[in-house]
Amino acid sequence: MTRSKMIACSLLVLAAAGLIAYPVFAHCGKCAADGKKIAAQLDQNKMTLAKTVTAAEGHSKGRAISVISDLNDKDQLGVHVFCIAGDPPKIMKCHVDHATGKVTGMKEVHEFPFTAPHAEGDHGGHAPHAPGDPAHGRGTVKMIKSQTAEVACGSCIYKMPGVEGCHLAVMIDGKPYLVQGATWPNHDFCDAKQQAVVSGKLEGDKFIATSVEPKK
Repeated sequence: MTRSKMIACSLLVLAAAGLIAYPVFAHCGKCAADGKKIAAQLDQNKMTLAKTVTAAEGHSKGRAISVISDLNDKDQLGVHVFCIAGDPPKIMKCHVDHATGKVTGMKEVHEFPFTAPHAEGDHGGHAPHAPGDPAHGRGTVKMIKSQTAEVACGSCIYKMPGVEGCHLAVMIDGKPYLVQGATWPNHDFCDAKQQAVVSGKLEGDKFIATSVEPKK
């Protein structure tokens, strides 16, 4: 694990600030010790994560969707707010100075942090995963925009474990993902791999599609 440590921000705190409209996610790291250091630096400057979100939304002219606070090698606090802005939408990562509350840097990124889903029966803690497991700790959402990709049946063609029946899947970076939110115009995707132009986002083992169209 690197020296940079991610700290979870309570949704209940943001709800009290009237900011429950979007989620705030982070890694679980050494929460108690590092959380105390982060809180101390925020308190020193009378800063809150809610204020950093307001600053980032104003600077990006977008809507905040995730916040990450971390400590560098010198235990200095960094606050990063991820916003969706523009049309077509872009993910903008804003670095907010916790001392002044001003955005000191902003750049477009293609992923934003999110928490892994809890295991069934888990009512508050993280699902148990071994270190090194891709599902352990923080995941990412990858945005796809008008990308040419291979599609086929997750069961008939890709032989995806646990997939029953004919379900459209898309191949991204060498891995098949089940498609949600879009259908194929006919059933030829069960007979052979097809080429398509796809848009949407990867979440876990699913591709949440906004469009899947046969490539002409």
